[in-house]
Amino acid sequence: MYEVISGLPPYHDLSHDEYLAIKICHGLRPTFKIKVPQLIVRLIKRCLDADPLIRPTAKEINDILRKWRSQPNDDQTAELQAQIKETDEINNNSSNSNITSANLGISYETHPQAIYTSRLLNFNILPEPKNSDDYYEQNDNIISKKFSECIQFDTSQWNNIN
Repeated sequence: MYEVISGLPPYHDLSHDEYLAIKICHGLRPTFKIKVPQLIVRLIKRCLDADPLIRPTAKEINDILRKWRSQPNDDQTAELQAQIKETDEINNNSSNSNITSANLGISYETHPQAIYTSRLLNFNILPEPKNSDDYYEQNDNIISKKFSECIQFDTSQWNNIN
C-alpha cells in the first residue's frame, strides 16, 4: 500500500542491511511526504503491525477496498471520501508547494545498497518486533515531518543500535 500511495518502494533511501532489519524490529516504518486519509492510515498501520495476528489477511484487505469502492453510501465510505477531499486540499494547498511530483516518488534515487530481492541476513538474536513510536496514537497518521514535528528523527544515529 505504501508503494502504491507514495510511488516509492519502502526504504528506498536506506541501505538494506542488518541495521535496517533491526530498525524495523524497533518500530521503524515508512513515512509519507503527503497527507494520507485516516482510514487508509489505519489499514496501513494494521498491515505493518508487529503482531502478525493483528495484520489483516489479503482477503480482508480486498474486502475492505472493495467495500470502499462499491458502497458509496456506506458511512465509512462516505467518511473516506470526505478524508480524501480534505487531504487533497492539504496536499494541493499552495503553502505545500514544495510537494512536487519528484517528492511523491515520480523521480527518485535509490540508495546504492537498497536491495529488493530476498536474501538471508544472518542474525544470532533478532530483537522482539515492536510497533512504531507513539506518534501513531498521537496523530493517528503516518505522515512526514512536513506535517508533524513530533515524528522527526535522525536514522543515522540508529547505526549504533546493539
